[in-house]
Amino acid sequence: MFKYIYILLLAVFVFSCNLKNDDRKVVAEVYDYKLYKDELDNQIPKGISEQEKKLFIDNYILKWSKDHSILNKAANNSLIFSNKEPDIEKQVADYRNSLIIYSYETRLVEQKLDTNVNYDEIKKFYTDHKSEFTLKDDIVQVSFIKLDINSENIKQTRKLLKSKKEEDAVKLKNIAEDKAVNYFLDKNTWILFDDLIKEVPLRTNNRNIYFSNNKYVEVKDSLYTYMLMINNYRIRDNISPLNFEYNRIRSIIINMRKIALIEKMEHDVYNEALDNGAIKIFN
Repeated sequence: MFKYIYILLLAVFVFSCNLKNDDRKVVAEVYDYKLYKDELDNQIPKGISEQEKKLFIDNYILKWSKDHSILNKAANNSLIFSNKEPDIEKQVADYRNSLIIYSYETRLVEQKLDTNVNYDEIKKFYTDHKSEFTLKDDIVQVSFIKLDINSENIKQTRKLLKSKKEEDAVKLKNIAEDKAVNYFLDKNTWILFDDLIKEVPLRTNNRNIYFSNNKYVEVKDSLYTYMLMINNYRIRDNISPLNFEYNRIRSIIINMRKIALIEKMEHDVYNEALDNGAIKIFN
């Protein structure tokens, strides 16, 4: 299968080359195939040195020559074109047509797709499909700071982490930015618990019980002190919260718009051809 795809792609390239004028400068030739200077020039990367350019040209011509030697052998091998094998010319035409359609649809989407999705749309989609958003992993909302084990800020950080005052939150952020080895203070953002334990050496067999019984956690190893407040948690197999699914839902809505846009284009273009009498079906 891969052999036919390889030959197919080479054939597309050769087909495009053969449409060109033969009065251009030829830089390589293999059997009836010609590589023209302008085609080679278009392949040379911009901004490379003369030495790199020469090496690139030598390698490109060598590969082109090998490819077209194989293509000539394959094109003249009766086994490839036996009745048991796919019609290569039809594959080339189908492949070219697919490329044209794909390119047109891609440009259409780039120009016309509305990627602005507001919060109300996302919330409505979440509400209408809530049962489909089931957690596959445990997630938590935490405030976390990792300090050197000998840090003089441990006692103050512990107090600030437990505080609910806005001014203490500012002080905590200042300590984190200035003294912490690592930290995460966005307590409204959900993160995977598995990602948290990559950073904090927590050990628990039953996470539901652990989360229920622990709001403030402090652990140490030989180098660091880890302090965190567990602000909220959700256990796997429960409904996933909206703000954890926000970006995923936005992508779903945009993809739905993309599909609808392409389907409308196909419908409109087909009807236009019908109205113009361009579609004729013969018995």
